[in-house]
This record gives sequence, structure tokens and C-alpha cells, in this order.
Amino acid sequence: MKKILTFALALLMTAGTFGCADNKEKAGNTDPAGTGNPPEVQGEEQASDDEAEGTFKFTVDNYPKMGGSLANLPLGEAVTATVLGIDRKTASSMITFEGSTTDNYEALVDGTFDILLAYEMGEDAIKYCEEKGVELEMTPIGADALVFICSLENTVESLTDEQIREIYKGNITNWSMVGGDDHPIIAYQRNKDSGSQTLFDKIINLGDELMDAPEETRIGSMIGLLEAVADYDNSKDALGYTVYYYLTNMEQDKLSTSKLLSVDGIAPTNESIASGKYPYVNDFYVVIRKDAPENSPERILYNWIISDQGKELARRENYVVK
Repeated sequence: MKKILTFALALLMTAGTFGCADNKEKAGNTDPAGTGNPPEVQGEEQASDDEAEGTFKFTVDNYPKMGGSLANLPLGEAVTATVLGIDRKTASSMITFEGSTTDNYEALVDGTFDILLAYEMGEDAIKYCEEKGVELEMTPIGADALVFICSLENTVESLTDEQIREIYKGNITNWSMVGGDDHPIIAYQRNKDSGSQTLFDKIINLGDELMDAPEETRIGSMIGLLEAVADYDNSKDALGYTVYYYLTNMEQDKLSTSKLLSVDGIAPTNESIASGKYPYVNDFYVVIRKDAPENSPERILYNWIISDQGKELARRENYVVK
């Protein structure tokens, strides 16, 4: 009779099921990170009677196809390098963190990816799941924030939630109306299927009241928006939004010519995001298909990422961890 191998990572942390709508959770324990060695990972695998207990070993050949949101690239590199025991550059070449967040979810549904590290699904991705009849399993692993940026030359330091809403409705059109100099506000937006636009739509939630942005102020990439705000000829007029981790950990040089605005007097920091004091906070997730077998590499990796050991790795990458 076949028996189940028992692996080193004993119990799982939280896990969520997303059928394009619902989440579930479960909890457990695991050993903390800290050895710097490739971890032993729990999984279930069928073995013949003469096979002894052991640990699942990730290899380059069996490693899940990983994709996700650009701001989660450092975490993807760290996870891949750690579980395979390889350098970050090689790890980076094995994973794909590009395209829109919606593109990545659709690729997971279609089987191009096995696992995602990604920001929240937008409406188009949810509809795609429903059309394909695919349920996703997802667990929040950390928190990030929607942040607003302007030129370093701009005298405004903070906007209220109401002011931001009125700006993006098109009702506040000059910086003098929010305590700044007499300059028109050039309010940039992201493309609809981007993770940051999904975050904006969820948190700011203007619906049909969101002003119709001119094509030249609707930016197709996160770096493009930062460049527009930081480097635009009339950058003193510009206002834009992005996600906190991407700006402060992956594009820090842009902070030399742009600045993060406080919202309702609260500056976005790791501490204010973790505490929830900063008002525009939202989760990011590790995601697999719900039908992934218990002994599949993607589910084994998923379970490790949501364990204490995986979360400690995320903390070391300076993510705000749940």
C-alpha cells in the first residue's frame, strides 16, 4: 500500500479560497526563517512502501511558473532564490513580473502561470475567472498602500481624502484651492487593468464620477507615471498615484525630484501602513488555482510562502507583512 510522505514544515498558516468572490482562512505554525539555507518544505507525495519519510525538494525543473505584480518582484526573487538555493539574478530570470495585474490573473487561469504574487483582482480579472469557470485560492501575505505624489517643488505637503476625491472628479483644478501656488493641477491616472488603478478604484471609489482623463495623462506603466510626475517639464503642476513599496523600495531615485503626500495629515510609512493609520491601505496576495493538487509544487510553495518562514522572508525584503 502506498503511504504519504511527511515533510518538515509541519502546519500551514492562513489560506484563503477565492471563487472570484469568497475567502476562507486556516491557521498553524512552522519554524522561523534564519538559516539562509534552502528550506525544507511540506507537501504530500505518493511513495511506495519501501520509500522513507523525507522532504520535498524544489528544483529548476519542478519549480512552479511564477508571475505577478511588478511591486512584488523582489519578493518573487527572494522566494525563488531561497527555496532553490540560487543567486538572485538567476532567480529573477526564472520568473515573470510584467504586464498588467489583470494580464497576470488571466495567465494563471489559462495555465501560463502556476502561482502569483499579486495585488488585488480588478473587475476584468474577476469576470475572466467567472467566464472560464475557474476558482482561485488566495491568501493575503502583506499590506501596501496607494500613495499620491507630486513635484518636490510643490509647496503642498498633505491632501485630505475629500480633496483627492474632488481633484479626480474634476472639481478642484488648481493647487491654490488646496493651499498651494496658483498652478493648474495635472492629475495623472493609470490604465484600467493595472494593479494601482484597481487599488485607486477600490479605495477612492469614484465610479462614474471619475473624470475622463485626457490620453496624455493616462499612463500605461508605474515607471511611466513616476517619470511623468518627477520629470515632466511642468512637473510642479503634476499629481499622480502609485503603490508605496514600488516607489520607496524599487524606484527610490524618483524621490529626489518628487515627494509623497500625506493624506489627512498621515504620512505613508511602513509603520503607518502596518497600523492602519494611513487611510489607503490594501492587501497583496499569493494566489494559485483552487484545483491545484495538494502534492503539486505550486501548492507546496503557496503553503510555504504563507508560513512563518515565508513571512519572515517578506519582512527581510521590507514588505509590511500581515
